[in-house]
Amino acid sequence: MSPLPLQGIKVLDLSHLLPGPLCTLMLSDLGAEVLKIERGPHGDFNRLIPPFYYQHLSTYFMMLNRNKKTRILNLKSEKEKKVFLKLVKEADIVVENFRPGALAKLGLDYKTLSRINPKLIYCAISGYGQQGPWRNMAGHDLNYIALTGILETAGFRGQKPPMLSTQLADIVGGSLLPTISILAALEHRRKTHKGMFIDSAMMPATMVLLMMVLGKFFLTGEEPYQEEDRMTGRYPNYALYQTKDKRAMALAAIEAKFWYRFCELIHKEEFKSWVPLTDAPGFPTASLANASDQKLKRMKRKLGLVFKTKTQKEWIRLFKSEPDVCCTPVNNFKEALELLTFLGRKDFFMLKNTKGQAIPQMLFPFGNSSLHRKKHTFPPRLDK
Repeated sequence: MSPLPLQGIKVLDLSHLLPGPLCTLMLSDLGAEVLKIERGPHGDFNRLIPPFYYQHLSTYFMMLNRNKKTRILNLKSEKEKKVFLKLVKEADIVVENFRPGALAKLGLDYKTLSRINPKLIYCAISGYGQQGPWRNMAGHDLNYIALTGILETAGFRGQKPPMLSTQLADIVGGSLLPTISILAALEHRRKTHKGMFIDSAMMPATMVLLMMVLGKFFLTGEEPYQEEDRMTGRYPNYALYQTKDKRAMALAAIEAKFWYRFCELIHKEEFKSWVPLTDAPGFPTASLANASDQKLKRMKRKLGLVFKTKTQKEWIRLFKSEPDVCCTPVNNFKEALELLTFLGRKDFFMLKNTKGQAIPQMLFPFGNSSLHRKKHTFPPRLDK
């Protein structure tokens, strides 16, 4: 078996909740040795959040902390701080998501630790960054995505925006981008033999999700509210439609060839003219982009009536054997997991402890087959 990419890399994980622990989980899946430093008596807050699998182990903690080891240290204690500093001498990476300046007060900031270990890569995850007027502002994912504009434009103009079912800022700004930054820092260290400080701010980093829509905003100043923009359902060939059984289908027939095949399958040849073949590739097509709001609403209303003639399952059967339609069901979680199984993916696996108890885990698709052969270990219980 080929070695894992980060085999031999040692990580000290001072983070808690979702930002940070998801980052170090990915590093762990890539082969890094992660020691989770927790505060007593309860450890990571995620250990306390229900629901629980068994033996009072939280599902939230279990999903983020496989393969890691843990150790309780009170970093305010001089004796236990010395223990931590010894660990730093042998570490490659430190990840923390405390408020800026919190570890500096304890003498455990990057400036101090890099004197002990010049090759140390120190990743500090915070809401608004280590500098600036908001550096000490508390916050959580809902605050960050609200501030980015994502929530506002997820709703209709003049209405209260919806709550999302996942933490975008925590995952993007607090996990994925820090992981990428750490991997880049490791390569930089290989070339220069020097460590690095990484300042990952969740709110600003989450703006990367808006790369495409911000391009239009910079030019026009238009906010992409629901059904007012190409990405939010303004055009009939890129929108969500309710079915007879009050489920939904997602239609994304951007190119004319996909739209034509879709119209043929639903037996509405007259709809083809909405997206002429003479239009240039891309979205929206010239014909739709120049259509009035009233005309676009009439188009969507006509197509909406068609979708309400069948149940979601009936539409699935109609489109499942046709690769050139771009019309799929809007799944719930159960259906999404069933689809992964059908596709033959290995993104999920069952992790067993020494007693044979098993929990489902999500494996990140890094594309290295050796990751699927790795022997994963059960999330750690608090040491006593």
